[in-house]
Amino acid sequence: MKKALFTILLSTTATIAGAQTMYDGLTFSQNNYYGTARSIGMGNAMTAVGGDLGSIGINPAGSAVAGYSQFTISPNLTISSMSSSYSAYPTGGSDIFLNERTKNLARVTLPNIGATFNWSTGNRSGLTAITYGFLFNGTNNYTGQMQAGGQNDKTSYLSSMAVAADGFDIDFLNGFRDANNNEIDIWDNAYYNADDRKQFAPWNVIANAQSGAIANYGDTKDPSYYWRYIAATEISENTGKKDEDGNYIYDVILGGKLNQAYGRKVTGSKYDAILNVGFNFSHKFFLGVNLGITSLNYDFDEYFKEAAQDPENFPIDFGEKGSTNFDSYRTRYSYTAEGSGVYGKIGFLFTPVDGIRLGAAVQTPTVMEINERWRHDVNVNYTHSQFNGSAQTPEGNYSYRLRSPYRLNAGAAFTFAGMALLSADYEMTDYSTMKFMSTEGNWDSSFDDVNDEIRDFMGVSHMIRLGAEFKPVPELAVRAGYNFTTTPEYVYNGDLKTKLNDRINAFSVGLGYSSNGSFFADIAARLMMLSDEYISPYADYLDDVASPMILNQRDIYSLTATFGWRF
Repeated sequence: MKKALFTILLSTTATIAGAQTMYDGLTFSQNNYYGTARSIGMGNAMTAVGGDLGSIGINPAGSAVAGYSQFTISPNLTISSMSSSYSAYPTGGSDIFLNERTKNLARVTLPNIGATFNWSTGNRSGLTAITYGFLFNGTNNYTGQMQAGGQNDKTSYLSSMAVAADGFDIDFLNGFRDANNNEIDIWDNAYYNADDRKQFAPWNVIANAQSGAIANYGDTKDPSYYWRYIAATEISENTGKKDEDGNYIYDVILGGKLNQAYGRKVTGSKYDAILNVGFNFSHKFFLGVNLGITSLNYDFDEYFKEAAQDPENFPIDFGEKGSTNFDSYRTRYSYTAEGSGVYGKIGFLFTPVDGIRLGAAVQTPTVMEINERWRHDVNVNYTHSQFNGSAQTPEGNYSYRLRSPYRLNAGAAFTFAGMALLSADYEMTDYSTMKFMSTEGNWDSSFDDVNDEIRDFMGVSHMIRLGAEFKPVPELAVRAGYNFTTTPEYVYNGDLKTKLNDRINAFSVGLGYSSNGSFFADIAARLMMLSDEYISPYADYLDDVASPMILNQRDIYSLTATFGWRF
């Protein structure tokens, strides 16, 4: 079973503050380690290896392994490749996805820079050396761009907006009057207050109403005229019959064939700034402690377009102003999040006998303060431009705290006469312990639902990392690595709770050069293969026809180089 990401949940969030989801928590909590080219080349299986600045974020004791000071800097090129296809009428299990399109997005980042300083105590046994370190290591790279589309003659995005608007008075959506029928300034009511039913209107419903992309229809004398809506992509016909409330009953259908397109772009990064101290005891036992400061920035931008193949099939009557035909529509949603938090980590590395290393580390939860900003805008065009409309919401903002989960990792490494190294790591993260809180850290009932959802639908994620290094000559190292990460997400099939089978697979290779002096350099290439993603651009609104589904297949390529100096 593949994960279905319903972006409609993000872009139709209610206007009240605090509309976070468990997927926000997962996005901001997940680690996808980068670091140095050596650690990446070995699949980041570094818990029991150490000696490299990329290993310190995984096991703080790694800094104490090297008997020297060092400085490294690691530029990175990441390329996201997404192949997306479109199914206008998904049926579940037998969907036909067409019109595959591939979009690539490249970004240059700096996933590692830092230094460690080794100080010898002069002791031959006991505490023989102390290492201090300050470094930045990348823990996630948010990079992706995709586009998909096709033809649809059964549903439309605008029709789903008309259904979502049902029950909201048009004056309320336009911001002209509050629930007590008092005149107010535009925007003040619809965005921050409920209507007389105590309902909050979603952003995109408000923007679509104010642009004229959805509007009231039928007989103005109907009791429900001012809170029922038709989309610019629809046509209606009066059946001549009335319902029990005295409203005329209309048949509302899509006017004709539409060309639809959905696009999304994501950029951003997550870093750990690490203050480290490591202790070397008799070159057998190594202990390390990190004080980590996590910082992240995340930018999400999505759009949806639909256009009439033949505008003549979409007639619209504006009354005394005249008539025209629907031509095209575009909606866009932009979201930005920035955050930071603090955590602690402690780890050890032990060499019981020559050739065998064992290590483990535990990381405390990170309490991050997240600041969000968002905006929604729409444009609707007709064959006569004087009827065109647009609307943009004010920029919303909200701040909250997220407690990300604790992490445990353990590893073993085997060395062979200084010529070869094999390593294996296991890491577990319990995402059911994530929790949203107010910025004061107090209990806030507005987060009860999402926190209950996290406990019910999130669990433990497992990560296995394998690495190998071979030195045909002392100056040259050849490396390879593999790791996979399981999803923490559960779903319900009836009353049966089952875990999704999604996983991330990553393959890496690398080369290293070490001079006879202080300089060394490494390079690594990695391919990450993410699980298939299913995207629903808008909610189902018909009983017998599903809204479109998009299949998004994702690969991420990265190339990292590290330049370092020992001193």
